[in-house]
Amino acid sequence: MFKIGIIGIGMMGRVHTSRYLQLPNAQLTAIADISPEKLEAKHVIHGNIAQDDTFNFDHVAKYASGDELIAQADVDVIDICLPSYLHAEYAIKALAAGRHVLGEKPMALTVPDADRMIAAAKQADRRLMIAQCVRFWPEYLFIREHVQKGTFGKLLSLNMYRLGGRPIWSWDNWFLDPARSGGPIIDLQLHDIDFVNHVFGLPDRIQATGRKSPATGSYDTIHALFSYDDGPQIHIRGGWSMAQIPFQAGFDAWFERGFVRFDGRNDPPLQVFANPNKKEAKPAEYEPGDAYYNEIAYFLNRIETGAPPDECLPQSTRDSIQLIEQTRQAIESGETIKQTH
Repeated sequence: MFKIGIIGIGMMGRVHTSRYLQLPNAQLTAIADISPEKLEAKHVIHGNIAQDDTFNFDHVAKYASGDELIAQADVDVIDICLPSYLHAEYAIKALAAGRHVLGEKPMALTVPDADRMIAAAKQADRRLMIAQCVRFWPEYLFIREHVQKGTFGKLLSLNMYRLGGRPIWSWDNWFLDPARSGGPIIDLQLHDIDFVNHVFGLPDRIQATGRKSPATGSYDTIHALFSYDDGPQIHIRGGWSMAQIPFQAGFDAWFERGFVRFDGRNDPPLQVFANPNKKEAKPAEYEPGDAYYNEIAYFLNRIETGAPPDECLPQSTRDSIQLIEQTRQAIESGETIKQTH
């Protein structure tokens, strides 16, 4: 049984909490947040992910800060669900204290911070994994599986999108401060960029455009093109709308002998078109599941077995932060960024 401590009981903290409560080999032992009301779970937490608001933390140790939890709590694993700019700092502290760490995405806001996290995990001989949930999302795993199997032939092109209204609900409005959140390129597009890195590796060339919003000072709309000499062309687009639009994410995948579309507005959301003579959509056959549950269960299994988290290695998620930096560089310079492999 793993004793779990969670630092940050906001939206993602509650999402992770609900999954730990479902796992037979996890016991939520401690929580920390600088907002006392969050430690009591007495009010609704706003966000773009539905959460369970019925938690009972009466038998859980409560701490007024992450530092207190790291120093005092009897836990094996620390799950960091703090605002993005605090991820590296608290992951390094928790690792140095001898705890395994699951960190919410992004891994960090910069590559040097990600490198420091990897070094801290090696020095402490503890497991570190970043909760890049799309790597565990069933519809995205369907694409990965059939790319690897070649079911529909070679993947020629992939169009991925992820967009929503500006997150005006965050604590201290930190999301709208690019120095603390990194803006939507980190909040949203990292998911798709990380998935592309996970499946295809680093692209040979990156081209990108973006438009800054005076409301946030960040690139609120971004279009990026990742090209692979021996693989597909991948278009990744998204951002934050000034209007509060519903959150949407999906993809269109062009194969030599088929087409796969994931769109939550369709019924069913994941459809396969493989008939060359007839416009015919068939439901995709895949194993449904909860990505948040699956990523946490996977991490605990890696600790239990002593195996590295191959599905989500720290070096790989570090490289995804590098791709974010290169995409931003491509936007700012207007030039094609060529990858040095």
